Amino acid sequence: MTNVKASVALTSDGRLQGFVGESATNLGSIRIKSIQCQSSAADGEVKIYDNTSAAGDIKIHLKWGTAANEPLVMSFEGDGVRFETAAFVDVTNCDFVVAYYN
Repeated sequence: MTNVKASVALTSDGRLQGFVGESATNLGSIRIKSIQCQSSAADGEVKIYDNTSAAGDIKIHLKWGTAANEPLVMSFEGDGVRFETAAFVDVTNCDFVVAYYN
């Protein structure tokens, strides 16, 4: 049995959100287990900060793709990547990011 949940798909920079009931709510401390993304152009990039804004420690930094519509799925083994404060996502040339977390 697992307690992994999917985040709200982010299409621009912002704080990672999850559904609480039926409402999208900013997430606090979490562990990201995997990420799914799609490039909107060459050189897709995702940075995820352990913060409520694009400042401080970058805990995940992904770059990929030579064209639009190239997918990336990245899994983080073990307990995943821990974000103590929150997870703020900064995207470049990226259509969307979905994080799977607990």
